[in-house]
Amino acid sequence: MLYTTGITITTIVVFSSISTFIPSNYIPIANVVYIIAFMFIVMAIPRIMMRKKSVEIRGTILLKASPQEVMNLTLKDSELEKELRPQIMAMIMMTFIPLILWFILAGFISSALSPITTSSNVLHRFVGYIIFYSVLLGIIRIVTYFITPKKMIMPINSYEIRSDGIKASGLVLTFPIDINRYQVNINMKRNFFEIIDKSTRYAYRFYVSDINKAKNVLEKYGGIKSGT
Repeated sequence: MLYTTGITITTIVVFSSISTFIPSNYIPIANVVYIIAFMFIVMAIPRIMMRKKSVEIRGTILLKASPQEVMNLTLKDSELEKELRPQIMAMIMMTFIPLILWFILAGFISSALSPITTSSNVLHRFVGYIIFYSVLLGIIRIVTYFITPKKMIMPINSYEIRSDGIKASGLVLTFPIDINRYQVNINMKRNFFEIIDKSTRYAYRFYVSDINKAKNVLEKYGGIKSGT
């Protein structure tokens, strides 16, 4: 997850710089802005990365599904609700636990680092805030890693499978599928295939009426081997 590491380092440096020079009574505000900004950026980046190649999918339409068709298929999938229920709970926890941990731990870590962060030496203060944000974020990242589901199911409500890729709202995947980044699962019994982004754990699920045709298309144009 190189993009997440890059975001983490960049935001730590930026907010450490801000915290070094702003008045001390504004530090709590900077802390709140930091954690909210970080969470927003991390969640938004995967979608932005998916959209950047949307103009390249122009091939012949081989298979497509409308929102109504997808809805009918999902309603027939009795196991979907069981899969989504714990995922929804995990997402709620992932939203609130980082904020709770931040407010609980920030005071303790800030007090421990106060000899450095209140120093008259600018470099010392900057290093102190680098440590402050790094330790806090490190703890939060460890906790959220363990509560994050192994995969986040994201049912796609409409899409087109073309000869050069898959187009959906806010999602573009080019053919052949990059097997180093994505894992493809085909469920013949439940009429869907999933493309899992290994770097984000997002599982883009495509329900389809003719799963055999979808399988053949993925094998022929997507570079997916039979039996995947």
